[in-house]
Amino acid sequence: MKRWKSVLGVLVVFLLGALAGAAVEHRVGRQSYEAVLSGRGGATVDLIVRRLSRSLDLDPTQRDQVRAIVTETHRDIVEIRKPVQAQVEAAIERSRARVRAILRSDQQEKFDRIQAERRKRRERAG
Repeated sequence: MKRWKSVLGVLVVFLLGALAGAAVEHRVGRQSYEAVLSGRGGATVDLIVRRLSRSLDLDPTQRDQVRAIVTETHRDIVEIRKPVQAQVEAAIERSRARVRAILRSDQQEKFDRIQAERRKRRERAG
């Protein structure tokens, strides 16, 4: 009986560790995903360089050159987006208002909290 308790105890500790690891990975992955989508903090550049480096087995010099190219392209894209950024933000805001309008009051409160949390994350990262 003692042996089974020990084995069960080890299994429980292992499972709790796996769950904690999965929760942390989910949180970090979600933040990374949002950073890449928003183009903040060089996350997009890092992701592209990491994937190309892994896929093509780039040496350090090539990796530096690819990073410079991707960084320059990212800057170009940011400049191209500037003239239309206000229009994009207005379209997103209209979409949010339309979604909010079809929600029940309890859903609207939750939707507002979600939007506020997203704004805070963007402000911290931006």
